[in-house]
Amino acid sequence: MAFMQLKNIGKIYVSDGAVAVGIRNVNLSFDPGEFVAITGASGSGKSTLLNVISGMDTYEEGELLIEGNPTSHYVQSDWEEYREKYISFIFQDYNIIDSFTVLQNVELSLMSIRSPLERRRRAMELLKRVGLEKHLRQKGSRLSGGQKQRCVIARALAKDSPIILADEPTGNLDAQSSKEIIELLREVSKDKLLIVVTHNFEEVENYATRHVRVFDGAIESDRKLVETVPVSANATPFEVSAETSAAAPAEAEKPVEKAARELSRDVRNGLHLGWASFLARPKLTAFLCLILLIGTLGAVLISGFIGDAFAMFGKFYMFKQQKGRVILSNRIARDFTEAELEELSKKYGASTYYRYDAILDADVVTEHDFQITYDRFFMESFDWVTVKIGATKEAVGPAQYGRYPEAEDEALLYVPLCYKNYYIQDGQINRQLNSVGMDMNPIRVFSSENYRYEIVGIRFFLDNTKPAKLVLTEKGYDRLAEAVSKHWNEVRSLQNNDIGSFFMVLDSFNNLLHPDDGVYNQASLIFKSESDARKAVEKLTKDGYLACTSKETYHPDLLDIAIRIFVGGFSFLMWVGSIIFLTFFVNLCTHRSLDVVKGDLTIFRSMGISVKVIKISMFIRMYISVIPAFLITLVLGLLVYHSPNYNNFVRYLHFRDYAIVVIGILLITTLVTRKQIKRLFNESVKKTLRGGAEA
Repeated sequence: MAFMQLKNIGKIYVSDGAVAVGIRNVNLSFDPGEFVAITGASGSGKSTLLNVISGMDTYEEGELLIEGNPTSHYVQSDWEEYREKYISFIFQDYNIIDSFTVLQNVELSLMSIRSPLERRRRAMELLKRVGLEKHLRQKGSRLSGGQKQRCVIARALAKDSPIILADEPTGNLDAQSSKEIIELLREVSKDKLLIVVTHNFEEVENYATRHVRVFDGAIESDRKLVETVPVSANATPFEVSAETSAAAPAEAEKPVEKAARELSRDVRNGLHLGWASFLARPKLTAFLCLILLIGTLGAVLISGFIGDAFAMFGKFYMFKQQKGRVILSNRIARDFTEAELEELSKKYGASTYYRYDAILDADVVTEHDFQITYDRFFMESFDWVTVKIGATKEAVGPAQYGRYPEAEDEALLYVPLCYKNYYIQDGQINRQLNSVGMDMNPIRVFSSENYRYEIVGIRFFLDNTKPAKLVLTEKGYDRLAEAVSKHWNEVRSLQNNDIGSFFMVLDSFNNLLHPDDGVYNQASLIFKSESDARKAVEKLTKDGYLACTSKETYHPDLLDIAIRIFVGGFSFLMWVGSIIFLTFFVNLCTHRSLDVVKGDLTIFRSMGISVKVIKISMFIRMYISVIPAFLITLVLGLLVYHSPNYNNFVRYLHFRDYAIVVIGILLITTLVTRKQIKRLFNESVKKTLRGGAEA
């Protein structure tokens, strides 16, 4: 039985409604040890015959048998495995990977060897055999024609395939180089089936053992020149996939184990090929990294800019949140006395109490170094806390720099970490602040007489969406409240609404700061934990008080809800539109850049590297390209985070939001890569190969 048989093989091409015959009624058989020269005029079908034998092109008629096994039912995966096990192809146009080094080109055929050291040793041994041991690190694009062909021969030998096919291997070489290549081919293929397509039979006449002439798609003659002794093929019998052959022989290995082993091999080879491709083209890699960096930064900036709008959909709290705070009131309009609050604190286990607690829900408006700081942390969201509250140190924590205030003109700041460089110089606190008024929702009060506070302590926190806090002594706060109540000169509506002005009668305002008996009937108890506060609320309610924690929420009016929905919806549409634009942008740029490697992918396929491995390598290449984008974004994010002047750009982004951006960019990268893979693999190997045209 012949090693390979072609029985009545026919190949038909259909293009634009026209039908052309490539080859017809081809009957040939081949055995290892033969050097078969195929000749014929241009367009006679000799290259088509070679493409059918190699599995890079299909056939419509007849049967091709390899070691007695038919192939007419093969699907793409079977042909890939066929090429991987049986075929090494040498082209007229070399089809070397120009961006790879000589060593990398040969190592491509040795990916089945798991050990990198063994793979390299074998590749260097083969390159020495073809005389390229001095060009290991040289890029393929810098080799001469003869050197490229030698490299391709070494690559073909690396596969150790039983069949070597050469399509016009000397077509682009001078006479001397042509002679050397033919001699080398014969020398390295004595135990293999070597089939060479050539226009010049004289070049191979002294080496060929058989001469086949093709004319008009048919075999005109088949003549043996030298009698050969058949040798056994060194490839293991080829088995088709179970999906295409119900009669596939049973294997000792379990299907699940085989699938796991093959997947592990494909992933390993895909990682190797993807990393090599990433390094092979520095300019293309840099361009891909730049595009993905632009996409990542764009997603972060867009999310940061509209984060404020999304924040509007948060909960609406009735009071400023403070750990362990319980707000209580009598069911009748009666204020609490100091003695009554002292007794309630002991009865329900509170650490302290606040008789006039409305000021707990106010903000202090400050200026620094005599200049108003128009920052939302300091101008609009500067909570105050007094040392009187026993839970203060538990809620805020110990001072990281300095100490807690003791005098009335001292203060501790609890602020975001991004302000560290603003307040700390050489490990020392270097700032003072002036109080200029208060925010008391829904009004803002500015005082015409200000008081300076020495910052004696600072503690930083990471979440830059939390309000900053100003910790004062009781006397320090009294001084601040007195300044505001005596010297106020303007009251404006809050919620950033500058349409018109809002004024309050002075007596009404003073009642908020220093209410008289019978006017203020609310107070606060402070507990050590939120769970203790919730338990106290239940007990107080049973005992006839109105009580709730500071986490109590309310529903805004319909107009406010409508405005928030409109702004939030518009921002969401902007965000979605921007992400879609970024996706199209990345896809367009990637589309253009990956066209550069289209030829390389086709060469991979012609070498028998499976489409699955090539696809994995493309994903790996793109995922590696996005890593620099993430790292640069991380560095820039940290720089911005620690800079008060720029922090508001990404103020509303937390770790979760950055994780969403990363996942989103990975998803965009995956979708774009899948689309490009689908486009690049639409054509057959033969159609996209350089030098793979019909002849």
